[in-house]
Amino acid sequence: MTTKRSVLGRLRDFLGDFRREDGAVAIQAALVALPMMITVFGVVDISRASTARVNLQDALDAAALSAARSTATTDVELQAVGEKVLTADIASSKATLTSSTFKFEGSKVVATASATMTPVIAHLWLDGDMVIGAETEVTRASNNIEVALTLDVTGSMSGTKITDLKAAATELVDLVVQDQQSPFYTKLAIVPYSAAVNVGSGYAAGVRGGYASGTCTTPGCASYKFTNVSGDQKTFAISNCVTERAGGEAFTDAAPATAFLGRNYPASGNPCLASTIMPLSTDRAALKSKIDGLSAAGSTAGHIGLAWGWYMVSPTFSYLWPTASQPAAYGTDKLIKVVILMTDGAFNTTYCNGVISKDSGSGSGSGSDHINCNAPNGGAFAQAKAICDNMKAAGVIIYTVGFDVAAVAAAQDIMTECATDADHLYLPSSGAALKDAFRAIGQDISRLRLSR
Repeated sequence: MTTKRSVLGRLRDFLGDFRREDGAVAIQAALVALPMMITVFGVVDISRASTARVNLQDALDAAALSAARSTATTDVELQAVGEKVLTADIASSKATLTSSTFKFEGSKVVATASATMTPVIAHLWLDGDMVIGAETEVTRASNNIEVALTLDVTGSMSGTKITDLKAAATELVDLVVQDQQSPFYTKLAIVPYSAAVNVGSGYAAGVRGGYASGTCTTPGCASYKFTNVSGDQKTFAISNCVTERAGGEAFTDAAPATAFLGRNYPASGNPCLASTIMPLSTDRAALKSKIDGLSAAGSTAGHIGLAWGWYMVSPTFSYLWPTASQPAAYGTDKLIKVVILMTDGAFNTTYCNGVISKDSGSGSGSGSDHINCNAPNGGAFAQAKAICDNMKAAGVIIYTVGFDVAAVAAAQDIMTECATDADHLYLPSSGAALKDAFRAIGQDISRLRLSR
């Protein structure tokens, strides 16, 4: 950029030429040069003012969003919240904040701001500083939001991956679950998954049905004796985990009372995961405690985790949960239902009669622990695709997060196919990028639309 000194130097040189011209020519040149110089000099400050105005608008938008998301109920409280954020954001700019207002107008927060900027050049002909302004309107949350966070806690998530996931998911809880739960609520459920989904002892019987005591050669007893892929006999005990549902309701959210979910008879080397589901809640401390307690182990039944994300926001499952955790009916006015599916790899674990199936993929545990029958519902990715299609048809928004899945084409494909659209697809390759993805999703879910 041309400095003030060099501009003035050029002006002196230019005017010096007048002395070498005859008077008439010099006068004409001066008359032409004067407006040109004013224009050139003014462009510098106009550009600075334009940048400052954009910065002020951005800062005001952010302040209005923060004010709208706060628990403020009076104009005085709203002003305090908005002004604090605005002052902090504008401090690093070249403008000086002179005034701001934040007030309620019905369901909207209306905000204005003024600032001054000292010109570098234009003060030669302007009287005082340049004044810039901004205004915005933010509509406070006007929808009830139900979110199911479905998290891959399989063995491949061990180490720094599970640590990064906990940090990202914890931040998402703070972004989604708002302090203000009236007149609209924001609730979040958590579904950890690995080889299956643990619904806990309190829900297991209602979800997959009860069982008889003893050992049986057909599923339905406390222990199940079956033939493995090598033709040997194995006996596994039932768990509180559940697997995919077979039959006509395999890919729907029909109530368990209509069609039970699959039982789970796990091998000791690929047991029912310890972490249980958590139905919809507004208790951020409890949600974050659940996330903090996650541990990584087991193979990947992503289609089962996905299905349970749907079940947590499905009204057909609502009778299972406490009243405060029951999702509202589909089609309820001002209601948004969301499922976030996160995985770090291939879906490799399917079931036949509650035992990992013969045709499960690599990484699904020891082949000697697989039953000698194929999964009746087909492959895990195909099952996930069918579930996603039906979920979206029910009006559920789906975000997908494929964490470090660049080497697994099938995982990338299902993340792409399941996402509501490209804007709801995230493929982070590092822990930092995972946190960014969850932050973007949380902000998108909880965003307050700028109306002007």
